[in-house]
Amino acid sequence: MSTMSNIKDKIFTVFMLVLFLLIVWGMFLCVLYLMSVFVLPLSIPSHEPLLLSIYRIGVALMILIAWVVVWHRLAIFWFYKVLRRNKVYEGPKGSDSSS
Repeated sequence: MSTMSNIKDKIFTVFMLVLFLLIVWGMFLCVLYLMSVFVLPLSIPSHEPLLLSIYRIGVALMILIAWVVVWHRLAIFWFYKVLRRNKVYEGPKGSDSSS
């Protein structure tokens, strides 16, 4: 019976990792689309003010930074809460001050 539950745990882990990668990939495609909306108009010669062009680049960078932060938080949640569903996360092992 232990072997069967071990196999189920491995299948669950692989499924959850694939699902996590699909979510991150979908978020990345959305971020690329949003960045293209702001950055691609800069490649077309137009007569918009320089300040507007700088704002467009700034917004694109903020979107990219927000995606990295969301991806990081999602990864922490996913790895410590979803994949370690039966165990409680105690934090880093080196921070024990009881000795």
